[in-house]
Amino acid sequence: MKIEDYGLDVALLNDEMLKERAHMSEGFFGSSNKLLKRAKEIGEPNLIGYSYYYVADAYYLLSTDYKKFNTNLLKAIELLQECGDMEHLARCYNLLGIDALKHGNPELALDFYLNALKYCDDIEETSSIPGFVMFNIGQIYLNNNEIKQALQYVKQAYKGIRKNRNDSLYYRNLLYCYCFQADCYIALDKPDSVEKCLTGIDQLEQDPKVSRELFQDLPVLDIKMRAHHFLKQKDLYEKYADMLSYQMQNNKFPLDNVEDIYQICRFFMKVGRFGEVDRVIKNLERSLTDLNIANLRKGYAKLKIEFFDKMGRDKDKAAALLEYYESSLEQEKESIANYKFFMNIRNRLSSIEKENRILVKQAETDPLTGLGNRYSLNKYADTAFEDAYANQKSLAVEILDVDNFKHYNDTYGHQVGDECLRSIAEAINNICKVKPSVKAFRYGGDEFVLVYEDMTDAQIMECATSLRDQVASMRFGVTKRGDKGTSVTISQGIRNSIPSETNKLWDYMYAADNALYEVKEHKKGEVVLLHNALISQRSLNEAKHS
Repeated sequence: MKIEDYGLDVALLNDEMLKERAHMSEGFFGSSNKLLKRAKEIGEPNLIGYSYYYVADAYYLLSTDYKKFNTNLLKAIELLQECGDMEHLARCYNLLGIDALKHGNPELALDFYLNALKYCDDIEETSSIPGFVMFNIGQIYLNNNEIKQALQYVKQAYKGIRKNRNDSLYYRNLLYCYCFQADCYIALDKPDSVEKCLTGIDQLEQDPKVSRELFQDLPVLDIKMRAHHFLKQKDLYEKYADMLSYQMQNNKFPLDNVEDIYQICRFFMKVGRFGEVDRVIKNLERSLTDLNIANLRKGYAKLKIEFFDKMGRDKDKAAALLEYYESSLEQEKESIANYKFFMNIRNRLSSIEKENRILVKQAETDPLTGLGNRYSLNKYADTAFEDAYANQKSLAVEILDVDNFKHYNDTYGHQVGDECLRSIAEAINNICKVKPSVKAFRYGGDEFVLVYEDMTDAQIMECATSLRDQVASMRFGVTKRGDKGTSVTISQGIRNSIPSETNKLWDYMYAADNALYEVKEHKKGEVVLLHNALISQRSLNEAKHS
């Protein structure tokens, strides 16, 4: 999908939205909804699905309104699935994985992330989306204390994210990669590596292209605080601890920050900042009430149990234990409901995928013969030529023409003529089954095209002559008296060579057609294989005949 194809007004709305997103501004809500409104006016499903994705993204990044996040994301997925927009489908599945993880379903989250990577197979190599997904898979390993595996994933994520500087969250994602790596290196007790990560963060902070607001994010302040504490840099540690403390005691937080706060509170307890933890716990209640996610409330109760135990507040601890128990029961119910909910999504999407595969197959298949059609040939040939050139392998294109077919069709009728073409197509298809490097297509009328990948002249001629002999043995048009008259045979012209950088299907078709012309002019029912585009005495002398 190209935004500019929808007109200047849509392109401007999209630019505005992506700028707001890059700054993590509250204006992201308004700009994404304006784009959605315009998309609905235009009525183009792909643009509507794209817009719903960014509305969902806004609720995920900036809000505690989980229901609106979920509703908009599901609408996006259904529309994008129908349109085949793999890039934004991968983004949607990535968000589904994050959502499942927040609900305490790491297995389901991993499944969504792997689905996101599957969609990434069909998008441009310059896309940074695989990087986001790798980052989130790494988080699952980090949560399970598998630090080395987590570090491997975040390094892959960093490489992936750097592929696309035009992504609106490019600098934020780079920053978070540095933070993630620093977290791993602290756990692995590698101070030099932690220093390098802090240097990377500082360099980003000095870059005028990077919003200053990013460096006030909780995860960034948290890693700076813990890194400087790990490096025994007391003044810097206290600076960032104070900044975090102020934010956590006074602000309301979106879904993405809640578990970060739990981690920071545990660190504060470790270093003796108990009074601040008490106030943060009280402030955090506001955000959790709005989110109403059992897994997060369970984590909140667990934090309170640990805190009240350290403070010797037995009565409060008993209440927190009861809250933990109630939240655990609620999470079990929620997990079952979520599995049903997500499985329903999967089933609906699988149904859409199946329908899309049928439609694609119909669009790419010749209905009479079941072979690929001209569209399918063009699509396949582009990849085949690129692969043959890149690997310096031979590629051959054959044009096969059914001799005397018009006379046969006019004499016996169209139904009999169709059956003749189906029989020839079946013989062609049988060769393709035996030789996976041969692909066949109906080009139109009584013409077929075969593509041979990485095969010698001898191998190609063996296939071609075998096909010719099979068709001859069908004896279409041969009378009972054995008079061959205008019997149906096939003539075949082939070009086989290693493509040059500029060669495309048309070049080979032209040469194969020249070879076919040579057959038709001299003796129908034969095979000629050339290596060059133009007919000359030399090329004829070098040609393979049968």
